[in-house]
Amino acid sequence: MYKIEVKIDGQFINNFSSGSIYDLVFLDLEFWPDYLQGKAVQRIYGYTITRLLKTSKQQYIKIKFLEFESEENQLVEEIIKDIERFKNKIFIGFNIKDSDLITLRNRSKALSIHSNLNEIKLFDFRKYSQLYGYQGLNGLFEHLEIQVNKKIDGRYFRKNPRKVFFRKSGWIDILLNMFEYCLEDAAGYFGIVSNWNKKIPKITEDMITSESLNYSEVEKKSSLTQIHQDAEIFSMENFQYTSDQLISNLTIADLEALIVKIVQKTLTEEMQKLKHEHLLDQTTHMNHPLKIFV
Repeated sequence: MYKIEVKIDGQFINNFSSGSIYDLVFLDLEFWPDYLQGKAVQRIYGYTITRLLKTSKQQYIKIKFLEFESEENQLVEEIIKDIERFKNKIFIGFNIKDSDLITLRNRSKALSIHSNLNEIKLFDFRKYSQLYGYQGLNGLFEHLEIQVNKKIDGRYFRKNPRKVFFRKSGWIDILLNMFEYCLEDAAGYFGIVSNWNKKIPKITEDMITSESLNYSEVEKKSSLTQIHQDAEIFSMENFQYTSDQLISNLTIADLEALIVKIVQKTLTEEMQKLKHEHLLDQTTHMNHPLKIFV
C-alpha cells in the first residue's frame, strides 16, 4: 500500500466544541465502484485520519491508498484498528454516518472482519448543513469564509483506482493528485475547528451521536436495517461528494515539497520492484509529470 504520515506545526484553536481539541478525530474514506458476484458495490480504496498530538501540539495526518485491490482486506482491518484505538474520542466528517461508516461496516462484513466496538461517537457535518446554511463540505468552507483551493473532487477516486492498480499511462499523476487532495482536506479540517464559532454555535453533547461498528449488533436494530438494507448496492446517493478542500496550515511551497518527497519515495520503491523491461520503460514517463508539477 501507499502511505504517508506527516506532522504539521500550527496554531490550533478550539472554537468548535466545549471539550478538548485533542478529542477530535477527523476520518474520511475514499471509495471506488466494483462488481462482485454480479452486484455493484462500493469498495474502500483509501482513507485519511487526522488529529492533534497532545505531546508535541502538532497535527498528525495519515493517508493510505491501496497499491493493489487485493489489499482491501488489510486496509479495512487497519481502519477498524484506528477507530478502536480512539474509541473514546469523537470522529468527525462530512456524511461520515451514512456513507463512510455504512460502507466500512458493509465491507468488513463482506470480508469477514469483525469488531466488537458497539459505540463510536460521531459528529456529522452533513446533519446540520441545512440548519446552518451550507451545502457540502465546500459549502461549509465558504460559509466559514475559509479560502478553498479546488482542483479535483471525490469522483476522481471512483474513476481512477484501476489505473493506479494496473499502472496505466499517467498513473503517477493520478496518485499525486489523490495525495494532494487528501492533504488539502486534512489541513483544512482544523481550519473549520478554528472558524466554526464565528458563524455557528459550538457543538453540544446532544449533537454527538453514537453508532456501532459491530454489524451483528446493528442488524438487531430494525430501524437501521430498514434504512440501509441495500446500502452496499452501487448508488450515487451513497457516494461522498466532498468536492474541494482547503490548505490552511500548509503553504503551497510546503505542500509541493511534501508531495515531491512522497512521489520520489514512491518512484524509488517502484523502480526496485519493477524488474522486467516493459515496466522499467514506464519509469522514464513517470518522471516527466513530476518535473512539470514542481
